[in-house]
Amino acid sequence: MKWILSIFLISLFFFTLFFGCGQTTLAASNNFVSIVNPIRGRDFFEGKQIVEPVIGQMEVLKRNSAAATWLVRFDALSIPEVINVLKTAPSNHEVGLFLEVTDSWTNQSGVKYHKTQSWHFPGSIFLTGYSQDDRNKLIDKAFESFRNTFGYYPKSVGAWWIDGYSLEYMQKKYGITNAMIVADQYSTDNYQIWGQYFSTPYYPDKDRVINPAQSEENKIPVVITQWAPRDPVNGYGKGVEESTYSVQANDYIDFHNLGINYFSKLVDLYTNQKFNQFGQLIVGLENSYDWDKYKGEYEKEVKLLVDKQKQGRLSIVTLSGFANFYKTNFPKLSPEHLIIAEDPLGTDKKAIWFMNPYYRAAFYINDDGNSFKDIRQYIEGDEELCLKEACESLNFATSATRVLDYVTFGHRWVIDEGKIKGLKVERSGEKYVVIYTNEANNKRTIEFLPRDISIDGKISSIDVAILNSTFNKPEEKKSGNQLIAIIDGSIFAGLLFGFIKFLLFITIAIKIPGYVITKKIVSEKLPQVTLWFISFGIGIVSLTLISYLSGLLGLDWFVYIYALTFLVLFWFCKDWVDFKISRLTRFELFVILLIFSGVIFQLLPVYKSGINYSFGVGFWGPNAHDGVWHLSLMNKLENFPPQNPILSGETLRNYHYFYDLLVNVTSKFSFTTTSDLLFRFYPVLISVLLGFGAFILSKRLFNSKLAVLLGIYLVYFSGSFGWIVEYIREKHFGGESAFWANQPISFNLNPPFAVSLILVILVFVLLDIFVKNKNWILAVVILLITGSLLQFKAYGAILVLGTLFIVGLIRLFAKRDFNILFISIAGGFVALGLLLPNYQSFNLFQTAGVFEFYPFWLVNSMLDFQDRVGWVRLAMARDAGYQSGNWFKFIAAEVIALIIFIGGNLGVRIFGIFGLFNVYKKDFLHLGLAIFSFLAILIPLLFVQRGTAWNTVQFMYYLLFFSALFTGGTLAWIYNKLPKALGSVILAILLIVAPINAVVTAKGYLYPSPHTYISQKELDVLDFLKNQEEGVVLTYPYDKGLKNKIAQPLPLLAYETTSYVSAYSNKSTFIEDEIQQDILQTEYKRRLIATKDFIQATNSLNDQSNGEKIIRFLKDNKIKYIYLPKVYNFYLPENKFGITKIFENEEVVLYLFN
Repeated sequence: MKWILSIFLISLFFFTLFFGCGQTTLAASNNFVSIVNPIRGRDFFEGKQIVEPVIGQMEVLKRNSAAATWLVRFDALSIPEVINVLKTAPSNHEVGLFLEVTDSWTNQSGVKYHKTQSWHFPGSIFLTGYSQDDRNKLIDKAFESFRNTFGYYPKSVGAWWIDGYSLEYMQKKYGITNAMIVADQYSTDNYQIWGQYFSTPYYPDKDRVINPAQSEENKIPVVITQWAPRDPVNGYGKGVEESTYSVQANDYIDFHNLGINYFSKLVDLYTNQKFNQFGQLIVGLENSYDWDKYKGEYEKEVKLLVDKQKQGRLSIVTLSGFANFYKTNFPKLSPEHLIIAEDPLGTDKKAIWFMNPYYRAAFYINDDGNSFKDIRQYIEGDEELCLKEACESLNFATSATRVLDYVTFGHRWVIDEGKIKGLKVERSGEKYVVIYTNEANNKRTIEFLPRDISIDGKISSIDVAILNSTFNKPEEKKSGNQLIAIIDGSIFAGLLFGFIKFLLFITIAIKIPGYVITKKIVSEKLPQVTLWFISFGIGIVSLTLISYLSGLLGLDWFVYIYALTFLVLFWFCKDWVDFKISRLTRFELFVILLIFSGVIFQLLPVYKSGINYSFGVGFWGPNAHDGVWHLSLMNKLENFPPQNPILSGETLRNYHYFYDLLVNVTSKFSFTTTSDLLFRFYPVLISVLLGFGAFILSKRLFNSKLAVLLGIYLVYFSGSFGWIVEYIREKHFGGESAFWANQPISFNLNPPFAVSLILVILVFVLLDIFVKNKNWILAVVILLITGSLLQFKAYGAILVLGTLFIVGLIRLFAKRDFNILFISIAGGFVALGLLLPNYQSFNLFQTAGVFEFYPFWLVNSMLDFQDRVGWVRLAMARDAGYQSGNWFKFIAAEVIALIIFIGGNLGVRIFGIFGLFNVYKKDFLHLGLAIFSFLAILIPLLFVQRGTAWNTVQFMYYLLFFSALFTGGTLAWIYNKLPKALGSVILAILLIVAPINAVVTAKGYLYPSPHTYISQKELDVLDFLKNQEEGVVLTYPYDKGLKNKIAQPLPLLAYETTSYVSAYSNKSTFIEDEIQQDILQTEYKRRLIATKDFIQATNSLNDQSNGEKIIRFLKDNKIKYIYLPKVYNFYLPENKFGITKIFENEEVVLYLFN
């Protein structure tokens, strides 16, 4: 018996030593905390104190007898001072590798460093930015260098992301046991790690590390742990504001002014969950942060953890120590995990996160109702981004389709509105049960089952739950007082007078200069309508470029000299004699009538918006956001490069603003309001030019009057086949953008696109003239137009420059004609020249990162999203084919989806494809339009736009126009080939079918009540503010919760986050319009957080430090005015801190800060 007892005691000793890494308290609790300190070297941190933080951290840990894991980056292995600290560390410390890629690592590995616009962008910093062969070389070099330094291979590695290929390679070759990646973050650091176990360890799937493995065959036997675990209640969100609710000192101090009490609550939250078999948390600090700033908080954190360890509440272990525990206790698959969290900030919000190898779900309580905000099914066989190929970006959120994801797609599954009581969570066998009583006093039961979710006994598979919750119809809210938009006599008279002034201005400043230039550069005798179209197009570009240059030089008055000069030339050159009124033929009258009808049709979505009615200013549809943003920008285009009007003091970046500049200069010199120009007058001009541009191109392409008429009709009135989808699903017509692309009825809702399409038509008309009668002055004009297109609409510029480059190469090799290639290259340089001033303090490489290679995202999401086509069976067939390796099934599903995507978007215009890509046509115009149209299809099929993935569908908008023209030609050809009666019947059917959903869309803009409005009371305050001296305005952050508290129609402040304060006060705002900020890719989150901190500080004015904080915030940010609608129930102290009330009415208070 003695030898049995001896073996038992020896085994117990080694067991404790093995799992405790020298600590005897490990067995006391299954709740673990690992202190992890990543160590960066001097790459990208030249001149920064790199060694001092390491020495300081080690001293803190030694004083408190706490174990830690140190993850060393490759460049730090060559710093003797760092290595000496680590080699003399206590025996219960661990050293591993931090796998951030730097140029010194790549150089010594024989790999070319992938330089992007910033060292911390995913294409540079992660192994996924390199090929698999290069990953092998990098890993081998790092591990060998580590062994040469420390004498062994590390068991622990870390980076904010490590792909499945690299993990499996390191596990098999070097025996790593655990890997630390970053916890879920949506946009911080310019990449998305999104969808894993929420801040909880798991075994990863070898094909998709972000998914937990569902079988041992697909499991990588490496424990994934997570850096910066998030606050389960507040840390789920789109930006820095949310992701910085974490255990990291630099996060909760810098962004939220929180302290050790908040940290302690998070530690308790993760290490005190009664239903879990263990708890685990990583804390620590990177050595690249300012040690003097954070050393006090770091020591507080370590002392707190040690105290909790002494109390037996947790164990401090190394990463490999925890991995040993995990792999011993869970040798097969990851266990389920349940996090029940009350708000550490003290509100009544709660969150419940459930994770198992098959799905994760997040249920939020008392936060705009009780709802699921995140449900995602983990599917074995899904291949992660960048697993096999190197890639620039890493976006796990926007690349996911069949998920319930409130942050990415705005969907949530509301179970109950209002507050609840009696919340209980229980475990019953394999299921976890959430029980509560809702506000209607009904008992609610939610069950998390191994592969399903049950609500009050009704079981839904995860797939069905996601599909149902993402297809919930919006709830109807109570209606308030009906607002009727009536254009009375005084409004009509004002509009008529404004339109007369507009006509006078465009004649003098656009038409006449354009006509003079056209007469000098075009030798070919052209029809009067073609001369007028070219004149207006050239005049628009010329006026905009002159305004841009005069703005850069600070010579606004030069626009007068420009207009006067051309007026004199027009008179003395006797160009006015060409203006003759000739008798119109019946065909020409019919064309004018068709264009007039089309203009009226396209005006319907915009003409009522922005008018000051009896109740205030009303808005219909997207005008409430997009239109208001344009007004904000138009009213503040004072300096060049232009400033961002909704992010005070910042240069406007990542935006094409030439249309806004055109409206700005028109308003300034014609004394016409920007609202009238944006919503009424310029839409009339552009829609008229669209019709005449279609007429001119059709005449040049087809020798058929019928083709011309059909083409113009389809340009204005055609729509998609979305009405079929809507009717099948809802039994009514609609579905304009069911296949993603908006249709011509929405032409004027996107004014930069609208004017760019006119210029694209102009370029092709001028090029068609140029190739027949070469004129180098004309070539210069063309390249100036193509170059300036980039600042009118980048999508159009990419297509035109790409088309000209390809056509130029074809003509160079076929005809030894270098002219078109020269125009494309020179136009590209002009575009770059116009772009540079807007990027003087910005890394220009970022412009290349706007698009991400993601083939078929639009096609697949069209099937997956229930607010689009939502064909679940086809989507499931596609997924099943891919996962099973049935490539015939997969390819067949994708081909069918592609046909649906193209055919659905084009509708009747699908006939134009046959004419557009007619290989027998070899003239320049046809070739150019064919290549242009091909690119307009290809680019959105292959690329998405960062931040707003679907935006690349705008490339297809240009295709809709050209396919309409060629459909006219094709249908005319078919009509002539068929018996007249049959041809007439077919034409009639197609012409009736073509506009179905366009008509339905137009009808939605005819309601007399606006979708949203700015009240007259708010306008009074904004008008008062407009007349005050210049200064930055602080606004209350948008609160989406107001939507549920205010009756319909919603005022604009509750309807959506917009730029309306800036737009109607003509002042720059500190931070406004979060949607537009995301589109512009600005760093606005800090300002949003700072504004909320300012609001919070004013609620505690008894604290003197808060008073100082308020003054410092307002002074540092040069804020002069504070605009506060009373609906927020937030007021500032008068005559205190330099704050004075200067205007108040029933709805708004306006303060001045001196």
